[in-house]
Amino acid sequence: MRLFLSIALLLVFPLNVIAVDIKYAGCVTIQENLLKEAKTVYEKKTGNRVGLSGGGAGAGIRAVLSGLVDIGGVSRPLRPDEISQGLVSYTVGYTAVAVVVHRDIPVDNLTTRNLKDILSGKIKNWKELGGPDIPVKVVIPSKGYASRDECERIIMEKERFTEDAVITPEQTLCETVDGIPGSIGIVDTSMLDPKRVKVVRLEGLLPERSNIRSGKYRLVIPINLVTKGEASGVVKEFIDFILSPEGQSIVEKRFVGVR
Repeated sequence: MRLFLSIALLLVFPLNVIAVDIKYAGCVTIQENLLKEAKTVYEKKTGNRVGLSGGGAGAGIRAVLSGLVDIGGVSRPLRPDEISQGLVSYTVGYTAVAVVVHRDIPVDNLTTRNLKDILSGKIKNWKELGGPDIPVKVVIPSKGYASRDECERIIMEKERFTEDAVITPEQTLCETVDGIPGSIGIVDTSMLDPKRVKVVRLEGLLPERSNIRSGKYRLVIPINLVTKGEASGVVKEFIDFILSPEGQSIVEKRFVGVR
């Protein structure tokens, strides 16, 4: 079974990542929006080479547990079963899930219950919330995106998303909402396009930096780098770099820093 897992993971993560000092796999959002630039700066400072592969959070965790990579990227808290296997997470930043609507929708604030009822399909028309007589069209990211997972965990609880939802890659979600009158969607703030959509307050709060860092905003997502056991050596050095003022300035370009 372990041999099968190793072969499967090697098919996901290119072999050329083995000829480096630090190997990463996991969340593509973290890879593209943080680690690509951090890798370049860190390599110039230290001479150590960092190999990056995507694969998603689940695959990254499996790769860390199997020893194929040194660091996994996860845009969510570690689960109890993952912690019990010796995984340690280092929070290097935060992002959040923004609730966005078509720009013609005059609704500016939703309660958590409102959002749950919309996403589950119980609220079907904006007039039920004091808006215009326009059918609600729900847009959600494809499976595997942290914004969908966290909204499912925190907002939906045991409810399911409506079967009528439009499902799209998160990179094009704002474009999709912009093109569908009456639509509402959930999107990672790192992929938010405020020129295309309107951001709605959730319980009176916007996903702004102060509300994200304080934890007042309900849908905050930690940006975690994960190791098997406590990080040491060059792996610790790389994580410490990202937590340094120089590294945090890179984090702040697309996410919210921890300091």
